[in-house]
Amino acid sequence: MAVCRNCFRRPLRYCPVLVTLRLVRIRSVRSGFFILATLALNLGLLTAQDDLLSRALPQISKQASQFWQSAAGYVSRETLHQKALTLTAKRKIRIGTKATQPVKPEFKDREIISYYALSSFRTTPEALHEFRQVLAVDGKPLMPESAALRKFQRILGSKDDRARSELQEDFAQANLTVTATDFGQLILLFTRVNLSKYTFERDSAALIGADRVIVLKFRQSAGREALRIEEAGKQVKEPLSGQLWVRESDYQPLRITLTATREQEGQEIRDEARVDYALNAAGAALPASVVFRRYVSNELRVENISQYSDWQPVSAK
Repeated sequence: MAVCRNCFRRPLRYCPVLVTLRLVRIRSVRSGFFILATLALNLGLLTAQDDLLSRALPQISKQASQFWQSAAGYVSRETLHQKALTLTAKRKIRIGTKATQPVKPEFKDREIISYYALSSFRTTPEALHEFRQVLAVDGKPLMPESAALRKFQRILGSKDDRARSELQEDFAQANLTVTATDFGQLILLFTRVNLSKYTFERDSAALIGADRVIVLKFRQSAGREALRIEEAGKQVKEPLSGQLWVRESDYQPLRITLTATREQEGQEIRDEARVDYALNAAGAALPASVVFRRYVSNELRVENISQYSDWQPVSAK
């Protein structure tokens, strides 16, 4: 999911919750006071929610801007654990009634270890993308780590878009089936210019570790951003909705979740994603983990769990 930041000067807008009033027959003065008090309470809650959004959204967009400015300066180690329901590649001798039955898909596991970074193509410098230098697949090293890091740093520091594209192609080929990429920069959905494309509503309070967080529900109402997933040579685009988990004390985004559902050949396909962010020693918010799952008719078909560690400056030696 490539997200662009074009500007930050558009006025902040959000969609307040609408109040529906019903005509009620008041049978006594006492019941009339009760109904008026209830309406006043609801309006008070809506005002409190509007106040929360007016405080939180500018801070969230500020954090998104800081991410856009700093994330490309770091590289980390990514460990990806995949599980996908696929047809077995090995041919098995089957005897009797089993020989006439169709082959059932089985879950296959894969582990891919890579160096990971966010950067951009020379032709579109405003858009961040994920790039990886694959180190090992299922425990089999592809190249020495020191040489891989030097090569990766050299490509990131160059203007060679072809080399960057080759990195993405190599990673896609190493995957089992569905390639879920470009989730690390989901925070860029909430830059100032993008805020007006979503409606926000306070959902609940929760905890992430020791941090108290406020959960905001969001839904895309405009714009071209979409959940994009590469599969079987085609690209799936789905509208965005989910939850934004922000720290209560400073509205720092700590978690973003997405859910998208569509119908295909009479089956419901549901994609779910969750990205957790953590601050490094320099105070930059960077991905800590990414979880992507696909369900077909409520049955798990694909699971990708990525974990990130050892963040360091790209130029570090």
